[in-house]
Amino acid sequence: MDGQIICAMEIQHYERVAKLWSKAMGTAVSLEFDSWERIAAYLKRNPNMSTVAMVNDEVVGTVLCGHDGRRGTLYHVAVSEEHRCKGVARQMVERSLSCLKQEGIDTAVLFAHIENVNAVEHWRRSGWPSYPNVLYHLREF
Repeated sequence: MDGQIICAMEIQHYERVAKLWSKAMGTAVSLEFDSWERIAAYLKRNPNMSTVAMVNDEVVGTVLCGHDGRRGTLYHVAVSEEHRCKGVARQMVERSLSCLKQEGIDTAVLFAHIENVNAVEHWRRSGWPSYPNVLYHLREF
């Protein structure tokens, strides 16, 4: 895509990233939870791992990526509707996976909201099978 830049997400991208998340993921993302402060801390703990796609200074895609020392995790993989089906997600994910590999991490999980049928199907076709026998548990404390 002409004029597209794939690069590390920086906290300076936050406002544009949050705008994309709200538009692309709606209620599946909480900007109260994913506040500037939390994303800044996440990026600091996982330097250069997260990725944005930009066209003309507009954020058109994101991958929030980090690891726990043994397994990588990809959150908030999102692409603006007008830039989907153009390889943007693939390029961003490849960049983030390459960063994980440089850290010695060779396994990653990716979260997709179960009601986002298009995303679930996209990741299955892209070689990311789902594991229906794993139940994700969440506890706030």
